[in-house]
Amino acid sequence: MTDPADLAHEVLLRVAAFVKTLPADQLADLASGAAKLELVPKGGRQVRPAKAAPALSRPVSEIESMLSELTTRQAATQYLNDLKLTVPQTRELAKALNVAVPSRATKPAITTAIVDATTGRRLDSAALSAR
Repeated sequence: MTDPADLAHEVLLRVAAFVKTLPADQLADLASGAAKLELVPKGGRQVRPAKAAPALSRPVSEIESMLSELTTRQAATQYLNDLKLTVPQTRELAKALNVAVPSRATKPAITTAIVDATTGRRLDSAALSAR
């Protein structure tokens, strides 16, 4: 079965059998062009290796130590901003400090989460114990 016409016929029969099993909404999406069929190799999709975040300019332990010494949230935020970290580096720092951040969080939101979890938590604790 090396004739292109025979191969095309066999492929169309398989596609027809597959399309016949689809729910009506998916068929409508295919018909309108909102969805498409895609050829995937037999072994599955090729998974691209994830890009590693660039290394931080300072060790995490040094950053964590500095954040624990700062006395205001503003100073901690300024310290993190002065490090000029990229968004991936800021995410990596949050991960290393065990600070959970949403996947779509912006750099300022990640910075705020780091400050709240480190300097802010310590300041809140000190304020409560001083009462």
